[in-house]
Amino acid sequence: MGILTGTNHGDAANNLLAFYHEKVTALENSGEFFLAAIALGFALETAILTYLLVEFGDDNGGELQIPDRVGMNELIEAANELSVLDAPIDGPSHVNADHDPTPPKHIAKEVVGKIQALRNLIHPARALRQNYDPRTFSREQLEEYKAMYESVVHALLYYL
Repeated sequence: MGILTGTNHGDAANNLLAFYHEKVTALENSGEFFLAAIALGFALETAILTYLLVEFGDDNGGELQIPDRVGMNELIEAANELSVLDAPIDGPSHVNADHDPTPPKHIAKEVVGKIQALRNLIHPARALRQNYDPRTFSREQLEEYKAMYESVVHALLYYL
């Protein structure tokens, strides 16, 4: 088992996050809304991992050493323990362009699990067990998941 650190893996984590963002856009533009939402779920996991890797250095309690086998549940638990998913939503979102006063739609802590649950439907057995048909996933549902994701990213940026 290896160890992930900000020093060794921070840049790669940022690059991976950019990759998933690009895939969300490409898949959405091609009408693949369910797969775009799955990519959004991967972006969520990467965003939380990236935050944990890059936020903690010598000036902030010391660099974290994260096992390379860490899963999304553990990342969400760590983010909750640090209270970084509790950012207020009564002001402009940190994801918005400058001078855009639109606040986030959701408190990150309340929606992070919803994105994770959708992302987990990539597993065929889980989709079958839940009688889920990914062909029914709509553009409107993707827009809602994107709003949830942006709320999580807002929270992470709020605490940077």
